[in-house]
This record gives sequence, C-alpha cells and structure tokens, in this order.
Amino acid sequence: MSISRFLSGAHALTAGAEAITVRDPITVQAPSRRAVLLGGLAPILSIAAPREAPAVAATMQPVTDIESYRQTLTQLASAYRFALIDIRADWCAVCHRIEREILAHPSVQRHLQHVALEKVDVTAMDEGNRQLLSHLRASGPPTFFIIDTATGGEFRGTRSVGSFRRNDLVRRLRPFTRLG
Repeated sequence: MSISRFLSGAHALTAGAEAITVRDPITVQAPSRRAVLLGGLAPILSIAAPREAPAVAATMQPVTDIESYRQTLTQLASAYRFALIDIRADWCAVCHRIEREILAHPSVQRHLQHVALEKVDVTAMDEGNRQLLSHLRASGPPTFFIIDTATGGEFRGTRSVGSFRRNDLVRRLRPFTRLG
C-alpha cells in the first residue's frame, strides 16, 4: 500500500542549519500486512526452528547418475557403515510429504545420525537418471532402501516403494543404529 504526501512550498524541512523547501510529492512505501506479520515472527521462528543435524548426519549433494552415486558411496563409506537411499523427484508429491513429515521427524532424525541419508534426484528423468534407476533396480520415486556403504549392497527387507508411515521407517532403520 502506497501513501502519498504532497508537501507544498509552504512546508520546509530543516537539515542541519539549512531550510529545504520541498515542492515534489514524496511517496512513502508502507510495509504490507504480510511483511509486518512475518517480520514480527522472524525472531520467534529463528528460536523455534529445528537445529541443524550434526555434521555426521548431513547428506551429500543429491546424485543424478551412476558415476556420482558411486563417488558418493566412496565418500560416505569413510564415515558411515550404512546409508538410507532416498530416490526422489521435485515433481513427486509423495516425496515432498515424506521429506516434510517423516524424514524431518525427531525419531527418524535420531536414527539418521547413525545412518547416512543419500538422496537420488531423478527430477530430470534424463538418460543418467534412467541408467541410475536401472542400476538400483527401482522404477521411480519414492523408493527407499538401506545399503552397506562399502559394497553398495542392499539389505533385504529394507526397501519400500511409494508412501509409508514414520514407524515403518524407524522399524527398518533400528537394526542399523545403536538406538533401541
């Protein structure tokens, strides 16, 4: 919302010791209601926002082809024995729900401090993505499974395709973590 004030020649502004006469209109941009509300919430949100997971639980850049997948596994193997593979795409609504509601949950995050999370991004569905999906024996997102980072071998009974519940993921992660 814009508020215009017109100052006529009769109005004078004082700047230091000089008097300045303003003859042009001055437009003052008032903050929008949304900006005021969000601006007031910023300090609260910064306090209430979840803290970043420890560096050991951080994920690498999403992989998009076989070469980047193999390189990432090599890097992960030095710090993690196991990794949760998350095959996802930006256009996948279920993937977004899983990320927002399941992967971000504290019970899952506790397990992901001991098991790396590696995102496989197949948004483009280009040749590199298709070859990687074939290599991982996956038809598309969302697909999750746990692997041994040293060998790349998938652990039997850990794969899920499509939507799942948080408790199902925690149950699958539990044998690979030091948590009960």
